[in-house]
Amino acid sequence: MSNIAILWDLENVNPGSDSLFLEGLIEYAEAKGRVVAARAYGNWNNVVFSKLAPSLTRRYFYLVHIPKGRKNSSDMVLVSDTLEILRIHDHIDTFILVTGDSDFRFLVLALRRAGKNVHIVCNTQNASEDLLGLADSYVDYRELVPGGNDEESTDKVQPSAEDKANHGKGAAPPMSIDDWFQVLAEAADLMLKKKIHPGIGSVKIRMKMLNSNFNEKKLNFSHWSDFVTAAVKAGFVTLEGKGPEALIYPVASILKREGPQLKAFHVLTEVLSELDKGDKTNYHSFRSVNSKLIEKKVYFNALGFNQFKEFIQAAEARGLVESKVEGLKHSVKRADALSHTEPPHDKA
Repeated sequence: MSNIAILWDLENVNPGSDSLFLEGLIEYAEAKGRVVAARAYGNWNNVVFSKLAPSLTRRYFYLVHIPKGRKNSSDMVLVSDTLEILRIHDHIDTFILVTGDSDFRFLVLALRRAGKNVHIVCNTQNASEDLLGLADSYVDYRELVPGGNDEESTDKVQPSAEDKANHGKGAAPPMSIDDWFQVLAEAADLMLKKKIHPGIGSVKIRMKMLNSNFNEKKLNFSHWSDFVTAAVKAGFVTLEGKGPEALIYPVASILKREGPQLKAFHVLTEVLSELDKGDKTNYHSFRSVNSKLIEKKVYFNALGFNQFKEFIQAAEARGLVESKVEGLKHSVKRADALSHTEPPHDKA
């Protein structure tokens, strides 16, 4: 059985005091082995953190106080503690880092060189693709929060045969290979907007952030590079450079199109606007939102998502919505500021 150490940077991943994320995190860790060390780093004078502290101590977390105003102090302390654990406690063979900060790249490299397994729990909205690419696995923290799946939000509904035959009249068609090429172009464009080089490996990480269920092998491509090559030939993206240093750029004309996922996300924002019944944005339960989407013939499971909360996470990763969790209640609202107003990038 693996011995697990959890190290949590609360400044980077903060699910809120009302979330059941802690229970999900412990369950996730215990599925990988036995938790023998757990530390949480943050300013415990922070009201939200202080509310979470009793639950953490009950779960045997050691709370490390990082005073406010000390830039990168939590990063340095976390790195120092992890290296100490690595040196003194050789029986710990698996590390779960709850962070997405790129500053931890060299720490992950050090753990890998020591033969340790590294798993990352992060907020995919601000996580570093380069960091996630070094880990043995990674997961968005929202996926570990209990509830919010399709069974709890509404009855699972599949598109009818009539919907599939007449998807041009409103129902979203199932995802085709071209639709996945479109997501690839969108992933590269989002990285460019964040001023991140869209390296061939990093773009795959970003694409899985947009839909964790993406798997090129399920689309009959033996390798990721085969999928990218096919997307280039189909005219969705271009490549600059060769080998692992190659960069992927979207074709501007492709970005002007709307694939089924983006169309569904726009219907989602329309539904949220309708539920708001005014200019002020409000949170609405997953159940009520999904029910409205089904009325408009938008089915998340036809768009490459296994759960409704995955569909919401994908919209959130694009800056279109914001979600929150209170206990087992998951809800979503329109984002206060949308991030898709910039002109598309083109290297074609």
